[in-house]
Amino acid sequence: MRPHLNDTFFLSATRLVSPLPLWEYHVHSTHSDGSAPAAEVVRHAVTLGIERLIFTEHTEEELVGGGDWFSRYVDEIRHLQELWAGKIDIRLGLEVPVMDFAGSMDLTESMLREADFILGAVHAFPEGDWRSGYRNPTQAVDVEFRATMGLLDNPLVDAIAHPGGVCNRYITQFPMDLFATIVARATEHNIAVELNPAYHEPMAPYLDICRRHGALISPGANAHDPEQIGDAIQVLEMTLKDES
Repeated sequence: MRPHLNDTFFLSATRLVSPLPLWEYHVHSTHSDGSAPAAEVVRHAVTLGIERLIFTEHTEEELVGGGDWFSRYVDEIRHLQELWAGKIDIRLGLEVPVMDFAGSMDLTESMLREADFILGAVHAFPEGDWRSGYRNPTQAVDVEFRATMGLLDNPLVDAIAHPGGVCNRYITQFPMDLFATIVARATEHNIAVELNPAYHEPMAPYLDICRRHGALISPGANAHDPEQIGDAIQVLEMTLKDES
């Protein structure tokens, strides 16, 4: 976790008390592959009572507008921060894919300089792409695990997006013991773990592992549509309610 963030920026797995703060830390707009412009995303978040909203646009060329997309993104988010100051805390983030097993990321110096939040992710596996290869479940699990562990050694990462999620969603169940190993390493390096209802369902066993290791939780819905904003907090709230 980089110095400008601290533990209070995330949820503590061992100190979750309802009502949880209305935070959304994984949102996409039309600056990458989201369905709505950033201004519309913010307006909808405000109607939901969201207190902190982090845009996490992709950095892959095929998912952004090309050319000077990043400068346009920065200009709009900074404008929205001024426009909505005092009503909602808006942050400029990036969801950055790992490029190899050593934790290298698809990130430029200008992106790092401007970003408030770096969400490291496994999307296309190193040495291949889940859309065309790694359909062997054992191999897929191994590659996603090693790629994620590499990300956790990168000090630029603030949180890990949907750990185990590529396997869970597209290939095979990601083993819970490996998820626990990821959480333990993340906690050791003071990196938050995203609990995401689109990838971690049911959420209760994933939350239990996070508690066991004293992890920090980054609540993210991977919202590509404004209607998905806040889903992670809602599911966490329901999980807490089921426990009571």
